[in-house]
Amino acid sequence: MILRHLPVPLRRTLRISLLLLHVAWGVALAGLAFPLAGAARRDALIMRWSRRLLRILGVDARVAAAPRLPGGALLVCNHVSWLDVYLIYAAARVHFVSKSEVRAWPVAGWLAHKTGTLFLERKRRADTARVNAEMRALMEGGAWVAVFPEGTTSDGRALRRFLPSLLQPAVELDCPIVPAALRYRTPGGAYSAAPAYIDEMSLWQSLTQIVSAPGLVAELHFGAPIQPAGHRRELAAQAEQAVAGLLGIMPSASASAGTAPRTPGDLPA
Repeated sequence: MILRHLPVPLRRTLRISLLLLHVAWGVALAGLAFPLAGAARRDALIMRWSRRLLRILGVDARVAAAPRLPGGALLVCNHVSWLDVYLIYAAARVHFVSKSEVRAWPVAGWLAHKTGTLFLERKRRADTARVNAEMRALMEGGAWVAVFPEGTTSDGRALRRFLPSLLQPAVELDCPIVPAALRYRTPGGAYSAAPAYIDEMSLWQSLTQIVSAPGLVAELHFGAPIQPAGHRRELAAQAEQAVAGLLGIMPSASASAGTAPRTPGDLPA
């Protein structure tokens, strides 16, 4: 709260300094504590570390309670920023599916691996089958898996068409799909573009943009679970409509028509 009123250069320097210390603590936890801790303890550490990360970055996380379900689930959400991951972690312990390029990010990629992220090689269509099998195993074991079916980030003001390929495990297992919607605002309640990780922006540029902002309000809401019925394309359109409803915006044209047509771009970007 105090940092919000400091000059931008000083605010940015202090937040990045605190972030470096927090990342170092995360590396120590993942390398030393995780191998000795049980699953429940690891989950609690991941969620607590994520909440602290958001506070350091000046993010006021306003997170709704996730639905209580007896077993595994597939969480689908719109995608604006790399911050999305930690905002969701602040609410629920999930295993994310991410593009394989993230695994190569210094430190962040290693931490993502240690927290159970599944990495998909987008240029290999056959890799979707491997990731789907890993998703099925996790959900059968009662875990939640999270995907961003838009396949890429947006500025948060509209939805891209939800791609259906990673929804297949939920169809096969008859596993509930939980729609979720996130958005970022200024402390005054206006739309904020600061977290948007889009176009050719580098991770450093994105981080600098976030820590330079006076502050951010991040909101995360969950919709009613959707029980799979029909083909994954229809399910993707249904999930997109649910997320659009939570955001109060229009879904894409294909979702509004009640179907997500098959295209060569059926893999997430």
